[in-house]
Amino acid sequence: MQKLELLPLILSFQPSFKEISDLIPRNISPSCSVEGSEIKLISGPPHAGKTSFLKQVASNLDGIKLYIDFEDSRIQKLGPGGLKAIEEIAADIQKKEPERARVSQVFYFFDEIHNLPGWENWVDRLHRQGAGVFLTSSRSKLINEFPSRFVDRGKILQLFPFSFKEYLRIRGARIPERNFLTPSRSDELLCRFLQYFENGGFPDVIKNSDIKLSRKYFEEGLEKGAATGYDTQKLKELAIFLISNMASEYSLDTLKKVSGIENEDLIGSYLNYLEDIFLLYRVPKLNSLKESGNGIDTPCKDAPCKIYAGDTGFFKAVYPGYPDSLGLRFENLVFLELLRREKQVFYFRNKRECDFVIKEKDSQRISAAIQISVCLGNPAVREREILGLTEALDEYDLEEGLILTMDDEEAVKVEGRTGKKIIKVKPVWKWTLE
Repeated sequence: MQKLELLPLILSFQPSFKEISDLIPRNISPSCSVEGSEIKLISGPPHAGKTSFLKQVASNLDGIKLYIDFEDSRIQKLGPGGLKAIEEIAADIQKKEPERARVSQVFYFFDEIHNLPGWENWVDRLHRQGAGVFLTSSRSKLINEFPSRFVDRGKILQLFPFSFKEYLRIRGARIPERNFLTPSRSDELLCRFLQYFENGGFPDVIKNSDIKLSRKYFEEGLEKGAATGYDTQKLKELAIFLISNMASEYSLDTLKKVSGIENEDLIGSYLNYLEDIFLLYRVPKLNSLKESGNGIDTPCKDAPCKIYAGDTGFFKAVYPGYPDSLGLRFENLVFLELLRREKQVFYFRNKRECDFVIKEKDSQRISAAIQISVCLGNPAVREREILGLTEALDEYDLEEGLILTMDDEEAVKVEGRTGKKIIKVKPVWKWTLE
């Protein structure tokens, strides 16, 4: 594709990219700041707002900005000549700017870069030439590949469907100060949280109050899998089963039955694909019987896993007739919030179970244990959740644990095997606003 052929297409991308009137500021972890000269990769599910985030970033930069959508089939087959033409177009745009702007930095914004074969060398060259480069991708495998490809020159920012705090922003609601919550305001926020919980966090689902869009996103992922060579029906049956059993362990024998796939390696390939497109996440059990050299427990290679969906809205969207499991969806929502906070998440089970244990990425130390329960009103449920959490606190020598509920709030003192423990019980909607 030559410059004259490419120019109209490139120029057609620019007007919509400059439109920023309805952008909702995203909550990004400080460690994922867009500051710095590194190549930035914004990774996350399709339709989670990556392009809008690029617009938000671009609006705060001073220089020549060129946006290209590599999801567009017309531009996916660029050869070396086409890549060179993109650079020439950027240079031509720069020449047309006033004298002052001609020395400004050039910024490239490349959406869904994984669709361009061999993109790494080209992006590397642009960066070495002094350009600012921002990439997006809806493939999770790039998260693992990116750091080794761009050692000390790349930064990853993970973007997820909207948090509850972002949901309030898109609804035009004021986010309250922690110490200024009146009972009426608390009731209002709980009602809003329940709406968010029901429909999930995809921006357009929230804007249009249309859960059917989540079904559309689900189908799009399957269609792309079919183009890759997967059996669409088997992929769909596997995905629906796992989403309808979110926050639960799975066994290969069960997956064989529901998918009709006998080969375990092939099932693993299907699972890898569903995880690669952010439809599902796998969370391993932290095996307390295996210790690493520093005395901290690490998961075995073949440790069992729980499955979590990429958005809580998928549950009713992909299988509306399935009996609802409120507790599992509730647990899934907390899991996604932990990912937004860049937590390394496992679950613990010995005699009893604790839903989440958090390991610090740098030190590999277990820093927190969290239990999830919709309500603690039932004495049997209360005892089960407290005992499971206390066992995890004892196992990792923690003094304080957390139980997240829909609306309960208290502090509980318990006597553990390794001493006294304090268990804080919080409403999840308050926790998400911290």
